[in-house]
Formats: sequence, C-alpha cells, structure tokens
Amino acid sequence: MGTYNKLPLVSVSIPNFNYGHYLANCFESILNQTYPNLEVSFNDNQSTDDSYEIAQIYRKKFLEKGIYFHLFQNKRNLGSDKNSMIATSNTEGDFVYTLASDDTVAPTFIERCMDVFIEYPDVCTVITHREEIDEKGNITQTPPFYNTNFVIDGESQAAVYMMAGIAIPAQRMIRRSILLNAMKYKLNFLVAGDWFDNFLFAMAGDVAYIKEPLCRYRVHSKNETSESERSLLGVFEHFQLINAFKHISQSFGMTKPAARFDEAVDKLGGMCLRYALKMINAGLDDVAHRYLKLAPVFRADIEADGIYKDLACCILAKGNARDKFLLALNNSGLAGRSISYDPPEGFTPLKKNI
Repeated sequence: MGTYNKLPLVSVSIPNFNYGHYLANCFESILNQTYPNLEVSFNDNQSTDDSYEIAQIYRKKFLEKGIYFHLFQNKRNLGSDKNSMIATSNTEGDFVYTLASDDTVAPTFIERCMDVFIEYPDVCTVITHREEIDEKGNITQTPPFYNTNFVIDGESQAAVYMMAGIAIPAQRMIRRSILLNAMKYKLNFLVAGDWFDNFLFAMAGDVAYIKEPLCRYRVHSKNETSESERSLLGVFEHFQLINAFKHISQSFGMTKPAARFDEAVDKLGGMCLRYALKMINAGLDDVAHRYLKLAPVFRADIEADGIYKDLACCILAKGNARDKFLLALNNSGLAGRSISYDPPEGFTPLKKNI
C-alpha cells in the first residue's frame, strides 16, 4: 500500500455509553489494525461505569504506538446519535469509520476498505459482512448479504436500501467529503438512523461490498433494536424511512428507489410477521398479537397468508399444539435471511487483489 507518509489518514470514531465491560476488546481491535495511519476519537456520553478510566489507560497505549487518541466526555448524556456526531466532528481524516464501543473489528478491516477507496475513486462507501457476538462471547455466523465482492452505482444500491438496511456503522467506512452534503438531508430516527445514513451516503457515489466478515456486532439485551421491537417503534420508523427514501431519491433525480416503494411497504407487512414470531419465542404473546393486528395495514391480503394464520393459532394454542406450531414456524424461514443475494444489475466485481 505504499509508504506510511503517503497513506490517507483514517479517523476511527468510538462513541460510548456504559460499555466498559467491552471496551478493552474494542480498543485492542483498533490497536491491531494493519493499516498504520489512524487517529481515534473516543467520546463518552456520561457513563456511570468505568468506561472513562479504561479509555484513559488505552489512550497511553495508542499514543505509544503513534496513534493520536482524542478523549472526551460530555457534560451530560446527549443521546447516542448526538454523541456519535460529536465523536466524528473531533476528527480530521479523509476517511471515517465509526465503531460502537461494544463491537470489534478484524485486523485487516481498515486496510481492505482503504484498498478499495484507493483503487476506485468514485466509491464513497465500503461495506463488509459481519459476524454477531453475544454477551457471553458466542459467535454466530450468518450468510453475507451479497454473494460476491463488487462495486455498484449509488442509485442501484439505494434501491436495495428500500428493502433492507444491510449494514450497521461497524460494517462501513465512508469518505469524509460526502458527510457535509449528506447532513443536509439528515432526519432524526431513534433506531433507524444508521439505515437512513447508509441511504444518504449512496446518494453521494458508488458503493463497494466485501463479503468477508471483517467485524463483530454485539447482540445483547441492551441493544436499542431489541427495545424498539418490543415497543413496535422499529416498524413505524421503518415506514417513515421508506417514505423519506422515496422523496429524497426523487430530489436527486433518481428513479430506482421510488420504483420499489410499493414493494417495500408490502415487505413491511411481512416483517410484522417476523417480529410476531420473535415475540412469541420470547414469551411476549401480547406484543406478537399487536404485530398481527398491524401487518394488514401494510399488506392488505396478509391475513390469508398461511404463516399469518399459523402465528394467530400459535398464540391461542396451549401445550403440545403450541409447540408444534412454533416448531413449524421456526423452521419456515420466517425468522431471518438464510441466503446471499446476487448484486444489483450493472455491478463491477472487485479486483482479485483487493
């Protein structure tokens, strides 16, 4: 990748709130990066645990390695979205990577992403696949969203975002130059902000995808997504999201995302069924029932769907009958994606040396 002083600076932004238990793993994963020209911005959102003290210890380790480490703590809790924005604003690199403090990243993540950025100047976002890790350290492997490594124009990828978010911040790097324009269209979402940002970044230029799992996303009971599923907030934000995508893409003169709007609304009805099953598995039948009531709002004919009927019967059933319904539903593929997709039409495969 050339000599050190010719490499662009990459800013690693690490927002944190009460994740001291995971911080050492997060910091170590950045210290172990094979890409040498980094700076780190750690922004603590008034944690009540030992997060700030751990960050002070690691600041010395980063500085010993020649990596500038900006350490800051808010005077009060500003919320996760604002905290992330502050952490990023305190950096200067031409490329930005945001890593949640409970996640970790593979040693080659930044180098692989930078190889793409350098080889493909029109790429504004690089996304990799991820693994999932729970509170006990158990790792779950999932199929990559796409089945190959490639570059695609932003409009085509934006059309995919109408149907699926694909990436959390730990999976993506962006060019800083796109941030200012993207923020002009920024809307506030409690749980769907990352998905919205991905769409805005696609408005700015090409998107690259690497199918290897180069980061680990922490899944645990304190995740905002878990709370939003129980409250149904995620579904309502999802509907707001695709409406925003439709209008924003049209303002950019893009037609592909809006063309999938009706399809995206129908899929949201199906997502209600997926959430209903998840709630039944969690013993939250009352929440599952709400999802079944909501599903026809998005897809009028969904009550005739066999899966819908089985979910409704499962909620009412007891004992062995319930177990049989639940076993069949969990084996139906409703619980989650089990395949990888072909890239959008018009993609360019990444060069084999990247």
